Amino acid sequence: MTEAYVMQRYLRPDLLDAAGLGHFDAWAATFGETVTEMEMSPTGSSFRLKTRFARFQNVPEMLRLWSVFADVKTAEDLQLPVPDIQERADGKRAADTVVLAPTRELQAYIDDIAERAERIQHKQVRPDEDNMLKVSTDGRKAALDVRLVIPDTPSGPSKVDVAADMVYRVWEQHRGREFLDPASGETSPVQGGLQLVFCDLGTPNRDRWNVYDELRAQLGARGLPDGAVRFMHEAKTDTDKARLFAAARSGHIAVLVGSTEKMGVGTNVQSRAVALHHLDCPWRPSDIAQREGRVIRQGNQNAEVLITRIVTEGSFDSYMWQGIERKARFIGQIMRGSLDVREIEEIDSAALSAAEAKAIASGNPLMLEKSIAQNDYTKLQRLERAHSRNQSMLLHTRSRSMELIISAESDASELERALPGVQDTSGDRFRMTVKDRTHTSRVDAAEAIAYWAREHNLQYLSNYAERNLGSLGSISGFTINARAISSLGHVQVQFTLEQLPRTSFSLPRDQVLSATVGLVQRLENRVSQLPSIIEGLYEEIRQEREVLDEAEQRIDQPFKHTAALEAAKARLDRVEAELIELSAEAQSEATEADADTPQPDAPQAAQSGSESPRMLTKQAVRDFQPSFGPPATPHSPPASASVTVTSLLREASRPPNTEPPVPSL
Repeated sequence: MTEAYVMQRYLRPDLLDAAGLGHFDAWAATFGETVTEMEMSPTGSSFRLKTRFARFQNVPEMLRLWSVFADVKTAEDLQLPVPDIQERADGKRAADTVVLAPTRELQAYIDDIAERAERIQHKQVRPDEDNMLKVSTDGRKAALDVRLVIPDTPSGPSKVDVAADMVYRVWEQHRGREFLDPASGETSPVQGGLQLVFCDLGTPNRDRWNVYDELRAQLGARGLPDGAVRFMHEAKTDTDKARLFAAARSGHIAVLVGSTEKMGVGTNVQSRAVALHHLDCPWRPSDIAQREGRVIRQGNQNAEVLITRIVTEGSFDSYMWQGIERKARFIGQIMRGSLDVREIEEIDSAALSAAEAKAIASGNPLMLEKSIAQNDYTKLQRLERAHSRNQSMLLHTRSRSMELIISAESDASELERALPGVQDTSGDRFRMTVKDRTHTSRVDAAEAIAYWAREHNLQYLSNYAERNLGSLGSISGFTINARAISSLGHVQVQFTLEQLPRTSFSLPRDQVLSATVGLVQRLENRVSQLPSIIEGLYEEIRQEREVLDEAEQRIDQPFKHTAALEAAKARLDRVEAELIELSAEAQSEATEADADTPQPDAPQAAQSGSESPRMLTKQAVRDFQPSFGPPATPHSPPASASVTVTSLLREASRPPNTEPPVPSL
């Protein structure tokens, strides 16, 4: 939202100032609309309600401002010959999402992340000690591989393990394939395809463990030859990059690993690219587009390419893919905007794919169902709004056509009545009266008109003045009336023939003052062309009646997808209600845990045989996926906006004789 404003402010501030939208608040209030909906928390362990800009309004006016300096062409507009995404098991041509279960080490670290986020939210730490940017970075690292944040060896498979297996399988599948040499166009003696692996974190580092070296080591252990796996970070200069790209195009590199920044724009290695793997999620939708644009690109000899996104369930991946989804939807609206709609909330294909990845990574099947239900409901809503706008347009069309028909019939009737009174002025029969004096010469008549204009001080009129100049004279038996009007900051003279509708025309005052014969000829022609004008009116009546008949047939037609829309709305409401119910249940569990914990001065605290508080398992807490806490009261500390896994476990596992911590105020 802000970048759209910034680009306008940077390139055409004059347009914003002229429209009174120089300040961002005014711009956002005019063109943006906020929507409150449920989303994942940064830790990926709970839900929260968040209000964000979600759609554009007043689109025609915004796009008129935008299109003054921006000319947007999307891939759909260009329709370039690029490979398709390989079909998934469900039949969709979209990126395949591979899900990993979180390890014990990752779950413990996510608990710590949740506590850090809670302390930051309650301002219990200074920004230079900890902040959400640090939390985000650590969460992304842990979601990629827990060894990036703690030295422990993971107790289960990591993204690197899964990626190595996938890359090896694809390499085995394509190792014997033949490709054409890009330079000669003949079959290359080197066989095998190229795979790209994108990873923005865990880049090569000699001093510590990193994802890049681990991936290469695992691929080598699985059987890839030495030198088949290369890093984009090896190329330090443009010459090094050129050599690396040439080796990739010629088949000497089987796997090229790099970050979005180093292997995005300008990487031309697509000739034999068969697959692309996302190990992590970048911050911007454009980064996803740049990554996948390395293989979905002209010059790729493959008809299809495999794209995979590896995500870790219940980790920071859900928050990252959620951010990509939100941004891609919003950006897609303005890129796809058209001048014929007032509001847009088009969901871009990149947003739908990101929503699916977010739902899968969240570990909650309801999130995936909500993503699908929201998509179906949004599509049907869009169709219903289009139907409603179409009905409104049909009503307007019917009213306008009826008015045009009545006006054209009236004008045609009036012209037909005036037609017998037309006097022939062709050739030597020319006659024209200017200021009660009849002229038989067109040149004399033109000079008389110029003299008449100067008498009315036409040359001195302000560019924005309008004045009735009265009667000029007559021609062919019809009185000529004149009026000075302002058009685009210039004075023009409008000439009208009495009793002859649709014969008016305007000329700049300079032409009227210059005694040109052209003005006289135009006045003659307007009278002599009356039969053609009448014929044109009847043709207009015929066309408008066709439009009117078509509008009458389509008005009041019901929306044919009403039942599907109601079903989609009911499904979405049910899923959202279940999500909120899970949140409420989790909060109830937390409250019960607090109630079961004895206070120091309670009688049962001194009893050694007092009943232990009920324990909550981690699995049970994760299944609840809580979202909301109780409202804060004057006698209790402020409640968090979400109930974290750590807080539930801490409350449930506290021994009976343990004094609860004093809340920090």
